[in-house]
Amino acid sequence: MATLEKIRSKSVLLLIIVGAALLAFIIGDFFTSGRTLFGTGTTIAKVGDQKIDVQEYQRRVQQAQQQMQQSGQKMDNAMLQQQVLDGMIAEKLFDKEIENLGLTVTDAELSEVMVGKNSAMVDRMIQQQLQLPDAVTAHDMAFNPTKYGIPQEQAVQLQQYWVDLEKNVEKMLLQQKFNNLFSGVLAANDLDAKAIYDENAATAHVVYTKQELSSLKDDEYPVEKSDIERLYNSEKNRYAIDEEQRLANYISVSIIPSSDDILNGQKKVEEAILALNNQPETQGIAEMTEFVVNREKLSQTAVDKQSRLKAALDSLSVGRATLVSKIGNDYTIAKLLGKTTESENVKLDFMAVQGTRAQIDSLTALLNAGTPFDSIAASPLVAGSQKASEVSLIDANSHMVKELIAGRETGVYFAPDTAAQGGRIIRIAERPAPVTIYEVANVTFTTEPSNATINNLESRLQTYVSNHKTAQAFVDSAQAAGFTTFPAYVTGSSPMLGNLNDSHNAVAWVMEAKKGEVSPVFGDIQTGRFLAVALDDIYEDYTPARDPQLNAMLTVRARNDKKAAKLISDYEGKAKDVAGYAALMKASVDTTTVNFGQYFVPGIGANESALQGKVAAAKPGQLVGPMQSGNAVVVLTVTNVDNEGRPYNYEESAVRFNQQRGAARLGNSLDRILLGNQKVKNNMTTFYK
Repeated sequence: MATLEKIRSKSVLLLIIVGAALLAFIIGDFFTSGRTLFGTGTTIAKVGDQKIDVQEYQRRVQQAQQQMQQSGQKMDNAMLQQQVLDGMIAEKLFDKEIENLGLTVTDAELSEVMVGKNSAMVDRMIQQQLQLPDAVTAHDMAFNPTKYGIPQEQAVQLQQYWVDLEKNVEKMLLQQKFNNLFSGVLAANDLDAKAIYDENAATAHVVYTKQELSSLKDDEYPVEKSDIERLYNSEKNRYAIDEEQRLANYISVSIIPSSDDILNGQKKVEEAILALNNQPETQGIAEMTEFVVNREKLSQTAVDKQSRLKAALDSLSVGRATLVSKIGNDYTIAKLLGKTTESENVKLDFMAVQGTRAQIDSLTALLNAGTPFDSIAASPLVAGSQKASEVSLIDANSHMVKELIAGRETGVYFAPDTAAQGGRIIRIAERPAPVTIYEVANVTFTTEPSNATINNLESRLQTYVSNHKTAQAFVDSAQAAGFTTFPAYVTGSSPMLGNLNDSHNAVAWVMEAKKGEVSPVFGDIQTGRFLAVALDDIYEDYTPARDPQLNAMLTVRARNDKKAAKLISDYEGKAKDVAGYAALMKASVDTTTVNFGQYFVPGIGANESALQGKVAAAKPGQLVGPMQSGNAVVVLTVTNVDNEGRPYNYEESAVRFNQQRGAARLGNSLDRILLGNQKVKNNMTTFYK
């Protein structure tokens, strides 16, 4: 009891101690992980109120990496990760839309496509992927494995395959239902079809003259900050951005050989050729690990297709080496090791037989007695067959074939000695005449940057970064220091900086940096470059007018507006026809054709909607202008309107509407349509730095 009383008396103190320890733990975890408490947790991305879990994302990335490896393709890992994440975001948006629409796939619908009368597509997938006759067989084998003598481990794998296939087919059916709804909602009605027909039916023939705005000097039309702000504010919504965007400037220094490295590389090649000529085989370069040797046999036909190699071999005697080519820093040396005359290849008829030696001998005798090959190939004993299969006799792995057919007559079937059960029946169908065969050692060498060069490149950039610690100084002093800066727009969804592979660490730095900061030096010999970045600006909801690229574009437009206003003021009312205005402008008179639906007006330019609208409203003979077009001031007259196009047809116009403004066109932007005004929060740089 006394002990309990002591504990009770100290309870407040204990609570304070435990509470302080707990708080310290939470704060410590917060600062060390950066992803707990109020952080991202296990959410790698969030779209609207939907979260994407990092573990499921990592599983998808691993699958994508395996698929890339199997297909032999290569891709920057950060770009692959972002593609996977973009796909998962699209799935979330689609699934949410499917849920909102109430679309489902019934068990009956799924069964019909998986194993029912509409299973042709799934059957083909099963045949290609599992080499089984159809989906019904695959399902039976997966869920009745004892019937087929399938081990439990294999059955579990097959069951998982079937479950995954069902999920994919269900998604496909939901996609079909959604597409049908989407296409139906955006189908052209009578008014849509007639409107798009009318826009393209009437073609106006126009006589025009113009004066280019570039004919006026830029410095005579200064643009004020207020001019840019007024133009920007009039169309600000055009510059809205979905996620925070950061403007960076970077310097990329490629790690390449120096001039000294190139001279040293050339010297090494000369020494290697000398060593190859002075010693047998390739022993002379056995210790020169930078040189890669590939021995191969080549026929005269193969040599003739390689002009440089042919020229080298024609000049060589056996045992001699020479330089074949130098492309950039890559050298190729050839040494002629031998020159013989032999058969390059042979064509074989082949059967794999499951049976006893007596059965194999019986089939062999039937073939040699004249029984057709295809007839024997259809026997239950034959597991597989192939006719006239061409096999190389000079390939590095051809010794087994050579041994197999040594001393055999052309056209006679034979069965090599084999085990008691199973074997092969072979016939030399065709043995081409012997040709000249060259045995060649192809030796390749690439001049690589030396350690001294690598250290010098890194040190030079590091020194520059250390001496220019603000973004402004980083950019302004680059050219004088022998560097070039490049702008790059970076978001949390950027897999790389600009178009530089293996640069996601720089992206992560940019997304965490403060405006005006300069990064440390990134990169190494593996990435092939050294990289430094400066963060110039941060944009949140809109790309601001101060953005260099946007500011330059708005400046040009504001200046053009001033130039156009001046020219229109100078010319308006000074002439009565196009020829008169042409004389004032000291320009020529030209002709063109205009209709309201076209994108480009020949002779005038693209995106001329204002001009096209005025032409559509003008009467023949009416003078239009002077008016501002994209890059000129234009005066025109419609001479006549041609309405002799194809007669109106609803079906044709409806198809055109669908392609230009309906489901076919908008389907390309479906992800953005489903996203709407929802925000995407990408936490990838928090997880992958």
